[in-house]
Amino acid sequence: MTQDHTSIRLPNIKNRETVYSGYFDVRIDLLQLHHGPNLSYTCLDLKADAAVILAKTKEGKFIINKEYRHPTGKWLLSCPGGRIDTGESPIEAARRELLEETGYGSGTFYSAGNAYPCPSVTDQVIYYIYAENVERISSPTHEPFELIHTELKTHQELLNEIASGFPIDGVLCTALFLSGIFRQG
Repeated sequence: MTQDHTSIRLPNIKNRETVYSGYFDVRIDLLQLHHGPNLSYTCLDLKADAAVILAKTKEGKFIINKEYRHPTGKWLLSCPGGRIDTGESPIEAARRELLEETGYGSGTFYSAGNAYPCPSVTDQVIYYIYAENVERISSPTHEPFELIHTELKTHQELLNEIASGFPIDGVLCTALFLSGIFRQG
């Protein structure tokens, strides 16, 4: 028998303390659980939601980034994307990030869905955008900390590289999944 989740009481937040502030904040919440004990819970405040884009060229190739991600010490297969600026819609942010990171633009952009990528530590939402018929319109303009190499790949080439064990960013997995549902629907 399944329990109705709406009948479960949420913890009461007794205290919130920001213990680090920077590009992101680290916050410790003191929770009073409904069954009695207090629990200290560490959260990341990433300060903005994000948009990622799975884009295809007019020739039907995906625009994929190989991006160095320092915490992993590796280059990862990924989608272009980044924080949504104040006042921007997810599609506007995706257009901007695609152009900045890859030099590709124009085309038709669609919302494919959204997800919480790491809800155990943050409430950040990532919006997944799918685009078709994009074309190269300028040179990329990377930020100093962005180490990105953009490649064009057919669907099969991308799947083969993933199957070969090349490290992959989880947002690319979700983008492929959601865009597949979007294209079938």
